[in-house]
Amino acid sequence: MKKFLLFLTCLTLSPTILFAQIDQGVTSLDGFAEASWGMTFESIREKFLSMATNPEAKEKIEIVNEKKDEQLLIKRNGIFYLYRFYKTPELLKEVRPKGSGAAETDPSIAGQTEYRENGILFSVGVNFNLVPSEKIKEKLEKKYGKPKKESIGDDKVSGASIWELVDKKENPPRGGYAVQWREGYKRNPYTRRIDYFSATIREMIGKDYKEFFSVQETKTLRDLIP
Repeated sequence: MKKFLLFLTCLTLSPTILFAQIDQGVTSLDGFAEASWGMTFESIREKFLSMATNPEAKEKIEIVNEKKDEQLLIKRNGIFYLYRFYKTPELLKEVRPKGSGAAETDPSIAGQTEYRENGILFSVGVNFNLVPSEKIKEKLEKKYGKPKKESIGDDKVSGASIWELVDKKENPPRGGYAVQWREGYKRNPYTRRIDYFSATIREMIGKDYKEFFSVQETKTLRDLIP
């Protein structure tokens, strides 16, 4: 979550599954590989459990670690994928009705009056051995075009490239972001991580946290003042 909050700030300024699946010419990133944004923790966990225990599977898949409704770490053919999930902060339960049935898995901005008890997929982080950043960037550019934004650290090596793969014709905008992180190694830029985020759920989280702090302040004042 800390890296995602850093990403929010930044925006306002198979062995081959290193890159989210998106058809050529499509400008909207609606999920990662077999998973769509907004899928529940349980549905994705069951999907990987089924794949991992399938005797005819051609891939080696292992559920390495899990924290219900928060994160699911998958090792797939030697590469690590961290699936991140989001649910409404507990404090907001006081000011929102709890959703029920299929509505709770709907990540649309319009449905935000609900209290979401089940974690929904909002991000996937891909971790691998160090690779020269230019090689990763070339692959991403072939798939998504030039990055929307780039940042460079004080060392002139570290930083990030951000691809905005959002269909703004939709209301709310549909799609997501891809972030390539760079770090210095022997004075050259290398990449060991790519993050993918849902645009819609990013907005949801931003609004939730704005409301969260408002409720938190109100609650504190209420508790302090007799």
